[in-house]
Amino acid sequence: MRRLLVVVVLYLTTASVAEAGWDEFWARFHLDYQRMNCWPEPFQHADRELVRGPLIAMTNNGWRVQNTLSNHLFTLEENTLTQAGTLKVRWIVTQTPPHRRTVYVLRGLTPEATLARVETVQQEIARMMPEGSRPEVLLTDAIPVGGSGDYFDAVDSMLKQSIPAPRLAPMQTETN
Repeated sequence: MRRLLVVVVLYLTTASVAEAGWDEFWARFHLDYQRMNCWPEPFQHADRELVRGPLIAMTNNGWRVQNTLSNHLFTLEENTLTQAGTLKVRWIVTQTPPHRRTVYVLRGLTPEATLARVETVQQEIARMMPEGSRPEVLLTDAIPVGGSGDYFDAVDSMLKQSIPAPRLAPMQTETN
């Protein structure tokens, strides 16, 4: 009887030792199997976001530059909008996609000039859109590439003046 009791106790203790980790092993095996079979899918979303991130940043920066009112769109003395500035504000308010209708104002030389610029732009927007939600007006320090129309017209005129008149090559005759 004693031997039987010892055998039963040994059997139960060795069975539990042999059983230890077996369930975890199979659970891990099934998890690894599932990962291998659906491999690219879990990682594609992260990869796509990494690719789209810089493109989204570049698009946002492009719209910010496009919607920036720079120095040549304001008068020097009063910091009011010029005719070109008014047309640009109208374009931003009416033509850009609704989620891109933010007007960026380039900071002036002084805080007073900056405040005058922002107030002028807000008044112009209020005049164009008397009711409804108005676009946001934000300050920016990023100077967009560009200049006044007079400058670009002068450059274009000088380019056209520097082009030589068209000439045909002299006609060659054959001599025998």
